[in-house]
Amino acid sequence: MASTAQSTQTRPQPANGEPSVLAVVVTHAEREWLTECLVSLATQTYSTLDVLVVDDASGDHRGPPSLKRVVKRHLRKRRWGYLRTPRPLGFGGAINWALSRVRTDADLLLFIHDDAALTPESVEKMVARIGADPDTAIVGPKIMNWDNEHILEEVGMAADRFGYPYKGLDEGEIDSGQHDRASEVFFVTSTCMLVKHGVFRQLRGWDARMRAFSEDLDLCWRARIAGHSVRFEPEAKARHAIALATGKRTSPYVPTRYFIRRNRLRAVTKNASAIRLLGLIPLFVLLSIAEMIGFIVIRQPREIWNLVKALGWNAARLPQTLAERRRVQHKRRVPDSTINRYTVRLSTRIRSYLGNQTHRIEEAWGRRAELLSQRGHEARAFGQRMKGWPIALTVLAVVGFLIGFRHILWAEQASVGELLPFPEGGAGMWKAYISPWNHAGLGGPGPNPPAFAILGFIPMLTFGAASAAQKVMILGLGGVAAWGAYRLVYELVDPPARWVSAATYGFGAVGYAGLREGRLGAMFFAAAAPFVLAAMIRLIGWARPPEWRRNQSIALIALGGAVSAAFVPGSLLLYVIAAVMLLIPKLILDHKGETFRPLLQCFLGLLIAWALLLPWSTSWFGDGGALNALFGDDTWRGYANTFRDDGMASTLLGQTPDGPALFGLAMPLLGIIAVAVADGARRKMALALWTVVVAMGWIVDLISAGILRPFVPSPTEVGVLAALAFAGLAGIAVGAFRLDLSRRELSWKHAASIGALALSGFLIAAGMGPALWHGEWNAGETAGGVGPEVVAQVSSLLDAEAQQTGPFRALWIGSGWSSREPTGARPGGDSFLTGAREPQLQDLFTPQSDADGTLDVVIASIEEGATDRGGELLGAFNVNFVIIEDGPRAGGWLAQRDLALIRTEDDYFVLRNQVELPRVGVYSELPVYVRALEEGDPRLSAGAEVQKTALSTSGPNGYRGRVAGEGMVFLAASEEGGWKATADDLALDRVPGGWGNAFALEEGPSETQVVEVTYPRSIVALFVLLITILAWIATVGAAVSRKRRKIRGTIA
Repeated sequence: MASTAQSTQTRPQPANGEPSVLAVVVTHAEREWLTECLVSLATQTYSTLDVLVVDDASGDHRGPPSLKRVVKRHLRKRRWGYLRTPRPLGFGGAINWALSRVRTDADLLLFIHDDAALTPESVEKMVARIGADPDTAIVGPKIMNWDNEHILEEVGMAADRFGYPYKGLDEGEIDSGQHDRASEVFFVTSTCMLVKHGVFRQLRGWDARMRAFSEDLDLCWRARIAGHSVRFEPEAKARHAIALATGKRTSPYVPTRYFIRRNRLRAVTKNASAIRLLGLIPLFVLLSIAEMIGFIVIRQPREIWNLVKALGWNAARLPQTLAERRRVQHKRRVPDSTINRYTVRLSTRIRSYLGNQTHRIEEAWGRRAELLSQRGHEARAFGQRMKGWPIALTVLAVVGFLIGFRHILWAEQASVGELLPFPEGGAGMWKAYISPWNHAGLGGPGPNPPAFAILGFIPMLTFGAASAAQKVMILGLGGVAAWGAYRLVYELVDPPARWVSAATYGFGAVGYAGLREGRLGAMFFAAAAPFVLAAMIRLIGWARPPEWRRNQSIALIALGGAVSAAFVPGSLLLYVIAAVMLLIPKLILDHKGETFRPLLQCFLGLLIAWALLLPWSTSWFGDGGALNALFGDDTWRGYANTFRDDGMASTLLGQTPDGPALFGLAMPLLGIIAVAVADGARRKMALALWTVVVAMGWIVDLISAGILRPFVPSPTEVGVLAALAFAGLAGIAVGAFRLDLSRRELSWKHAASIGALALSGFLIAAGMGPALWHGEWNAGETAGGVGPEVVAQVSSLLDAEAQQTGPFRALWIGSGWSSREPTGARPGGDSFLTGAREPQLQDLFTPQSDADGTLDVVIASIEEGATDRGGELLGAFNVNFVIIEDGPRAGGWLAQRDLALIRTEDDYFVLRNQVELPRVGVYSELPVYVRALEEGDPRLSAGAEVQKTALSTSGPNGYRGRVAGEGMVFLAASEEGGWKATADDLALDRVPGGWGNAFALEEGPSETQVVEVTYPRSIVALFVLLITILAWIATVGAAVSRKRRKIRGTIA
């Protein structure tokens, strides 16, 4: 072979009949191992060996010495060639490119890394092995450690079903001849492999799209599918520096884990059989989720993003991958069952993985332990300082908390507005989220609100104890909100000022009003808002910590925005307005700063927040959607009425949200101090926060005046950002007094500032003291609801009945069971349905349909006295109990002949329906009560109802029973085509069923038939659910990831 590729000549056929070999060496930058690699090829005992060196676009190829000169110096005794790619193509891509530009009729191709060096007899041994069996197409040598040739690195490779490699070697295993038997393996790595040229051409070479990592797995897998074998030759040996994987060499293909995972998934998609692939892809996604959780355990959350990118890369290139798959599978000669003999079980791979990762876990948590040790020293130092008045203040705060929150700490679970009890068990809310059918009210198809999934994490903290879960949620939201306010002003003020910000927000108006009004959405919004606003402040440039990262701020906006909008969808618009208002003073005061790029980044974070709530977020503006209910033509005035007593003045005076009045008056006074006393960045920040307060007041004013339809349910939600801005201003005011005023000469400003701060302190104490003493942080204090003890009594009655009769619905009449004013997740009205229990959190965001209108007609006819057989009509809705608040409306209900009064209390009555219809039953014809409702003629409901049997519950979304003969299957749930019915596994035809679902049951060949009614989950919905979970995990990882902190000496 000549010295350039252009003059490459075909080698004459050797006289001894030896197959000719072309060695292809791929090199890229940092070539400290290349010399030994070339020398090892030049000194091979195999004579018919040519060498082609391919430079994969190295930046230092011109030397000195030049790469071409190095090649010539060490390969002068061999026929050699040299090529340089125009751009980095990766190992496989560079080989494909080079072989397309040279003419060679070599029988065998030897691919080798430039950081590997062969022993002199290696090529000869591999050629002998590949020639001994006509089915063998690929042979690999024994790979040894570069610095210690007695340490094994590879003796052929196996893999599990997901393409994860398995070496079968212990870490640092010594070569004692234990692997000296030639054997067939699943694949050999590209470190060094000998391949039949004809097979390589047949396989269309390397997969150039992989660029780096796992391309050897793919090539060997394709060879096996085509009927060839891959073998390991122990007498051939190569030392390998593993420069790329160990970080000794820089690579354009980073992060490494991203390329490894994306290429493995591509290899599996191309090469697995169709049947196996259907099961592997969902399992691969679940395994990726488990791996993401593992990265959190080993404190490497940034790796989560690499996994998500790998999945996204494959999804974007799926059409091209499927085209490659068709070509691969067209050449299949061997079934997967044959190939599986050379793979390992998943359990084996997992044990190996966990064993190899133990040191990473120990390292990560070792650093954590060292940090905790440092924190312990800091805590002891803090304890030394906590003497005198600081400890007195701490004790006073704890006592005040216990007194003020006594109704939360020691009472039953609250049941008012959106603040409802948790279901029993730890997984109730998650089951409600993943269910394809929403059982709240008369039911409706998914998607279900992501708020259910978020709420599902809270019972985990209490091991499924529902009563404790609500208390943990309320107190936890307050704690998170306070911590967020502390972090909001972290870069601008000292610790005492930060604690002032935390206290004024955590004990402030939002939590006060949210609890008293039962507005759970406002409380979650308030907990997430400080982190979103802080991220916006950093993006826009008001304050940036030293290790600030733009992408992390965007992720925080996305995460906090998604949590907020899961409960209050309109919060995203409030965030948009806040971002604009924060930017305006920045543009005015800082002409040299960025213009609109930070605003676009804030919008990007909020757009991601909306996407995290998919597919539920697409339903916001549809009929019955979360936002459509707020500003719909028929409903917006009810929500606007909640704004009638609020406006710009109430917002600026700290009275929106509705907290302790004197406490609220202290907030604008502290805001004025912040602007008047602060200097530099603190003053600019104070002005920016004031713009947020003004913007929120302007929104309240427009809604109160009827100019703007509400996009949040009440002033409490609008006031979240105003209260947060005031908390930030309070912290800045104290910080400015301590840090800025002390540097000025003594003047009247000192006296005025001290007086203003003293007045603010007096107002806060005068507002908070009585409120704490009277325990005004009491759920439902202003909502007018009945006490939680009453709800618990009714719930016990319903639960006992359900255990005997099966599932049914309960109808609750009266505003005392919900709240006086509508909320976002409970649109209002003084009647609602639940299951056989009290209202619970899974009843939030109840789906609305035409069936609800039909039920409203029945309720109106009973209360107006148009019928005295309301039980028959309610029976069609599977309503077995009616719980009525005592009042003027109770008369019509008590007059019904088929509703029996079974309990009388001072505040309520409980009626039992004498005409009970099951949730799903089989009848001789469509139930007459349903026909009466459909045709609007209650007289049709008179007469006996022939009921054959009731179907019992079978799973969360199914019913099952054995029936005889023909008839009509009726499901008392909102009409929806997704419900399916079968008899002995044969589909039943859907027939008109009024507001519900009806199916015609024909007589079967046997006396009885097994009838099933189910609402199955679609594959698309399951796929969307998995993608959503991955997106949430990735966002959490991006939001909480931190750079490693260096451990400094402990504090003495």
